[in-house]
Amino acid sequence: MTSGIRLIASDVDGTLLTPDHRITPAVRAAVRRATDAGVTVVLASARGPEAFRHIVAELGLPPFAESPSDDPLAGAFVSFQGAVVGHFLADGSLDVLHETRLDLEAAREIVRTVVAAGHVANWYDGAAWLPSRWDELGELEARATAVEPAGFIGDAQLVDAGARAPHKLMVPPCAWDPELVPRIAANLPEGCEGFLSGEHYLEIVASGVDKSSGLVQLAADLGVGPEAMAAVGDGPNDLGMFAHVGTAVAMANASDAVKAAATWVTASNREDGLALAIDRLLG
Repeated sequence: MTSGIRLIASDVDGTLLTPDHRITPAVRAAVRRATDAGVTVVLASARGPEAFRHIVAELGLPPFAESPSDDPLAGAFVSFQGAVVGHFLADGSLDVLHETRLDLEAAREIVRTVVAAGHVANWYDGAAWLPSRWDELGELEARATAVEPAGFIGDAQLVDAGARAPHKLMVPPCAWDPELVPRIAANLPEGCEGFLSGEHYLEIVASGVDKSSGLVQLAADLGVGPEAMAAVGDGPNDLGMFAHVGTAVAMANASDAVKAAATWVTASNREDGLALAIDRLLG
């Protein structure tokens, strides 16, 4: 390796995965080449930790790698848009390295507003996914992430004084009222921040939390400076990462705004763009 890159952060949906949520052999092999070269590959997504488990395993990252790694944070990921930074241990358990939760009362207020409008809200607390009801949007989310709900939002979340605040809330696009999600995003309680991911899914986390905040925490753990970091992504929620790394790579399927913020552009997620980017970054 001659490029000096020590950490590559990759978005998941639209970057690592194809449009039908697959990891291609070329991408899998490129990730392996990076880790064999001593580069830490960090996955960063609005997805929750459990949605990373099968991805980390399929990529052969620790603790699912064939051989042990000297990198103590190999297989690390930035989940819930940066609200949970962690990795899986050899026994399969989740090791949370850093976390930031929403304010509990603010989260309750948002859920009540969404439910009162007749739409569905999703509450995420660590490994637990709790929708307000089950419908075709929930089925789509379960298929895309390979995660099943742990239950449904109930009194324990909305009333019980002992309830824990969520790491993230998610409101999917509303087919019968396309302006509902933008209205909710524009009227979030103080201390909350909203990001759009995928096809206008509203991801709500605590203010100051985004993929870049999680990436900065991991980089500090590893002692890696911005000049030795690269990020690859396709969405507006990747722009924070782009601003904190020495090399930013946009996918060909990204918007013009994301491409404009990148150092250079690789091929699309249909054309093994991440694999091509990794090989160029490795030099």
